[in-house]
Amino acid sequence: METSRRIERYIDWCDRNRWTIITTWLLVLIGGVMLARRLELRTSFAELLPDDDPGVKALARTQERMGDISLLLIGVGGPDRDANLRCAARLTDALNKLPKTVCEQAAYNVRDLRDFFQKNKWLYLSEQDLEDIYHQLRREIASRKNPMFISLDDDDEREALKERISGHDWLSGRFEDGLFARKGDPTIWVAALPPGGLMVENAGEGIFQAAHRLVRENQDVCSMHVHVGGPVATAIENRNAVERDILWVTITCLVLVGLAIAVYFRRIRAFPLVGVSATIGTVLAFAIAELAFGYLNSSTAFLGSIILGNGINYAIMLIARYEEERGNGLSARDGLVHAVEGVWKGTLVASMVASASYASLVVTSFRGFYQFGIMGAAGCLLSWFVTFTLMPALLMVLDRNSHHTARRHGPLRLIHLGRLVEKRAMSIAVVSVVLSILAVVGMRHFLHDPFEYDFRRLNTRITKTDEVRTFDRNMDALFGRWPSPTLVLADDVSEVEKIRQTIRRQDHDLPGKDVIGQVVTIYDLLPGTPEVQQHKLDLIAKIRKLATDPDLETLNEKDRRQIEEATPPAGLKVLQPHDLPPLARRPFTEVDGTIGRVVLVYPVEKGLSVWNGRDLLRIRSVLQRLELADGRTLDTAGAAVIFGSMIQSVLHDGPIATAASMFAVMIIIFAALRPWRWAVLAALSLLIGVSWMVGGAGWAGVRVTFLNFIALPITFGIGVEYAVNVTARYREHFNAGEAISSTGGTVSLCSLTTIIGYGSLLAAQNQALQGFGAMSILGEIACLAAAVVTLPALLVLLHRRNSKK
Repeated sequence: METSRRIERYIDWCDRNRWTIITTWLLVLIGGVMLARRLELRTSFAELLPDDDPGVKALARTQERMGDISLLLIGVGGPDRDANLRCAARLTDALNKLPKTVCEQAAYNVRDLRDFFQKNKWLYLSEQDLEDIYHQLRREIASRKNPMFISLDDDDEREALKERISGHDWLSGRFEDGLFARKGDPTIWVAALPPGGLMVENAGEGIFQAAHRLVRENQDVCSMHVHVGGPVATAIENRNAVERDILWVTITCLVLVGLAIAVYFRRIRAFPLVGVSATIGTVLAFAIAELAFGYLNSSTAFLGSIILGNGINYAIMLIARYEEERGNGLSARDGLVHAVEGVWKGTLVASMVASASYASLVVTSFRGFYQFGIMGAAGCLLSWFVTFTLMPALLMVLDRNSHHTARRHGPLRLIHLGRLVEKRAMSIAVVSVVLSILAVVGMRHFLHDPFEYDFRRLNTRITKTDEVRTFDRNMDALFGRWPSPTLVLADDVSEVEKIRQTIRRQDHDLPGKDVIGQVVTIYDLLPGTPEVQQHKLDLIAKIRKLATDPDLETLNEKDRRQIEEATPPAGLKVLQPHDLPPLARRPFTEVDGTIGRVVLVYPVEKGLSVWNGRDLLRIRSVLQRLELADGRTLDTAGAAVIFGSMIQSVLHDGPIATAASMFAVMIIIFAALRPWRWAVLAALSLLIGVSWMVGGAGWAGVRVTFLNFIALPITFGIGVEYAVNVTARYREHFNAGEAISSTGGTVSLCSLTTIIGYGSLLAAQNQALQGFGAMSILGEIACLAAAVVTLPALLVLLHRRNSKK
């Protein structure tokens, strides 16, 4: 009775201050929207990892020192190669005229690098080649009795000598005639570098938009097919797909939830009335994210539909009970008192366990988990609080002058299901036991390395035309993995060769196949270290002295010409990093202008996939921590290291979050429900539902990802909500059929709205989100069935047994 009087006083207070309450929440909503609008989206997988992860720390250090080396690649395709060249030249010129804040550098060929190699070809010969050339010339001269005569008539020796001097392809045959083009293919590519730091969000947006604009503006020359692609374009397209997904997921969720509520309540006003509290709770959760983190990552970006679908449950329970009481003839004020009294405790417990299940993710260090947990937990509690402060005020504004007590249509009721459960309780219990046994068998799937290692199944699906796919295949064949290396930064240029040796050693020491392909330093573009170059210059000087001996001046013109071909030019010097052409030295150039302390590491081209998580883990094992010969260690950053760290972090933190969620939910249930037998029944219903969920996923062969792992701890909190509400309604009249008919229908709608929230993720292009949505829907259906069918059947059987005593 004391509780009823307190609730009556509270409802009267809400009535007296209804406009103040409504105005206050309106202002809070406006403030929340203003904060939430400031959130930025960060789609990098590095944003999901712990701040103290070695890969993340190394990435932060790398970002401070390195600019972006991702390429925007523009393919100019058409049957006329000369026309393609004119277009590529025009686009390159236009890109280079853009401000450096948009495009740092662009080129459609590496002819300047080819010419540089040709000019300094003698320095690029190996020391052994130079030794051989010297000894061959000396042997030819010494073999002649007449010191004024030398014959190079031996064709084999002459051709071998010429081959050593000028026959080497310094570009390894990758770029025909120095152009960014494949041999026999008319397509010409333009490579452009965006400004900004490494992996900075939106760094390439300006050059991406500028490239499309320049293609349109130069249609007089570029009338053929032109494709803008490469790593920069891929990152932007994926980001745009995520932003589109957020929009369409939210719209889909709102439309479907609105239809479900309208059908259930059979009143037009139901949707805005029920949805307002969850909307405010969701907006405030995003406002909290702005204050706490300042950005959204690829997992939290889609929390809007999830919080909305779950947070709306409390208003559904309240409005459904209110409409039921009004349908029984009570006035607005009395109906609201009875409704609040009947559902406040059950919904509070439900919001607490749901919030606890989200909050359990906070105990992990994986940012993809704990940021998700903070926002979800805040959204659940705020949605409940808004519901029980704003809803009474709104209802008193809408219905306070409605004094009639005529019976009205209430919400839909599950009368037939209630009767079926009462009649077939034993059969339902037996079926539930059988399903539980099958579920336990299905769980064995997750005992043996259940993680999804094929990252193509987690990527965003982007629809491509046949033409775009053709361009992509051409680009991959030409550039391979060249645009996307792992970066290792030395403290001094003298360390880069030591780093190369360490990488090779650690790769060979790792059991199994080698995973590291090229390890490129500045000295792979230069003729070697300064010491090596000086030694080469000494050998070149000896060759030049031998070939310019005054005693050879009497040779005939043909012999002199042959000697001249084997004579190094004068003026060669030790080449420094800054002597290289701009495009060649750019990957080795740091933000402060320092050149040469960067090591580029590429995986092997064959027998390894950068989409295979197991291969990435092997690469990570080699590269994450380099143990140099002098005892120092060096942490590195790169896609393989980040992906590998993500896998290990999920495998470590996932079980922790699951255990924490289960523990927190059980503590709240047993603390809130008295006597404990009711808590035991609610917990049993949850365990049955979760076992069906996990077992069903096992039978379906579902693989664990960084997103669908979250579905399990969240299901603990959301799934038990239905059992708590059904149990609370059963305790009022100890009638299982009535509990199903009334509250069962309401919790079914609650589950439906939550399923819609998850189901809207299926409309996303991101496959990881689709997997998370599907796993969560499976959990919802399983826990709802356990709460609305299996739990009431058990209550009927227990009631029958107690009645016989």
